[in-house]
Amino acid sequence: MPEHDLPFVKGCSAWLACELIVEPDNQEVYDLFIADATTAWADGQVFRNGHWHFETVGPEWRSLHHVAGGHFYSIGEALSIEAEAVDTPSSPF
Repeated sequence: MPEHDLPFVKGCSAWLACELIVEPDNQEVYDLFIADATTAWADGQVFRNGHWHFETVGPEWRSLHHVAGGHFYSIGEALSIEAEAVDTPSSPF
């Protein structure tokens, strides 16, 4: 990525450049690393006009998400719903 000397993985749908926020307790006890995302990029084949378009590209572009214990999911098919008004009770205040 321009102006970043970081090891970005080739062929991804998006990338983040991050700065580590040092939290020794989280890192040592939970193997949890917290970072500040300083820059983001997305491939125009899957992200354009402010929206993801995974349904228009092959499955190799779908993002991979770590759950736990070596278990991962990739995103699935797109779903659309109609927005409908919801009745909510009036507040007594």
